[in-house]
Amino acid sequence: MELSKFSTSLDFQDQRLKYLFLSYQLGSMRAAADQLGIAASSVSRQISLLQSELSIDLIETGTHRIRLTEAGMATVDYYRARAGQHEALINRLNELRGQHLGKTTVAVGEGLFGAQLIGKLQSFFNAYPGLHTEILIAPTLEVQHRVMEDQAQIGVLFAPHPNPGLRRQFGIKQPLRAIVHPDHPLAGQKSITLEQLSSMELVLPSRGYRVRELVTLSCKGKPFVIEPTITANSLQVIIDFVKANMASTLLAEVMIQPELKAGTLVALEVECPEMNSTELQIIRRQSRKLPPVTQELIRHLARSISKLSMTD
Repeated sequence: MELSKFSTSLDFQDQRLKYLFLSYQLGSMRAAADQLGIAASSVSRQISLLQSELSIDLIETGTHRIRLTEAGMATVDYYRARAGQHEALINRLNELRGQHLGKTTVAVGEGLFGAQLIGKLQSFFNAYPGLHTEILIAPTLEVQHRVMEDQAQIGVLFAPHPNPGLRRQFGIKQPLRAIVHPDHPLAGQKSITLEQLSSMELVLPSRGYRVRELVTLSCKGKPFVIEPTITANSLQVIIDFVKANMASTLLAEVMIQPELKAGTLVALEVECPEMNSTELQIIRRQSRKLPPVTQELIRHLARSISKLSMTD
C-alpha cells in the first residue's frame, strides 16, 4: 500500500518541475514568470500544486530570494537530470539521422574570444553547419554559475574559483602579467614587483572580476595595497587606456596577443606566486553528459588555445 502511494506521488507534471527549476535558477517566481511570458501567480500556483502532489515543502518561506529546502534541491536535481537525458536523446537521434542539429551554449570570460581564436574555430563551424552556437560573455563567477545551472554546456574562463561541482576539461598555464605602454619607464624590465605595481597608475576591471580578487589575494599581509586609479568593465577600454600611456594594467597575455606582437603593448612578469600560477580553463558541470558535437568543440577549443599560447 505504501509503495503504491509513493509511486503515484511521483506521477507529476514536467511543467511544474520546470517552473520550480526556473524560479530557483532565476532567483524568484516573478523572474521565472517574466521569462516564460506568463503571470507570476500561475508559476506560484503550479509550484504549490507540485508541493501538494509530493506532500512536502520544496521552498523555504519568508525569504525574498527563493531558497529551496533539501527536498526542493532534490527535485531540482531530478529535473536537471531528466532535462539532460532529453537533450542527450535528441542529440543521439539527430546523429542517427545523419544530422548535426542542436544548440551549444558557451559561457566565456571577457576578452578570451579574440579575433585570432575565433578564426581558428572556422574549421569547426564548417564541419557542423547545422549547429547553432551561442556565446555568452560574462565575469568568471557568472561563467561558473551558468555552467553549474546548465545555462551553458561549457565555460571558457581565466583562473576559476575552486568548485567541486565543476570539472576541468582543459587547462593551460596563463600567468597574470603587468601590461604597460612601450614608453613606460619600466617597460625594459623583465619583471616587476608587487610594491612597484602599488605605486603605478593602474586601470583594472571593476570589483567582482577575477583579476581584482587575485590582486587582493596577492597583497594579503603586505604593507601596501594595489588600487586602480581607473576601473572599467570593458576589456577594450582598459587596453585603450594602456595604449594611450595613461595607465598600466594586469591581464593574461592571451587576451592581447595582437598588441604584444605589434609592439604596442609590453607584458612584464609579476614577481608573485598567485599571479604566476593561474590557468585558462575549459569547464563543464561535473555530472553533465555532453553530446559528441560539444565534446568535439572542447577538443577544438583546447587545440586552438594551445596553438595561440605557443606563439606567446
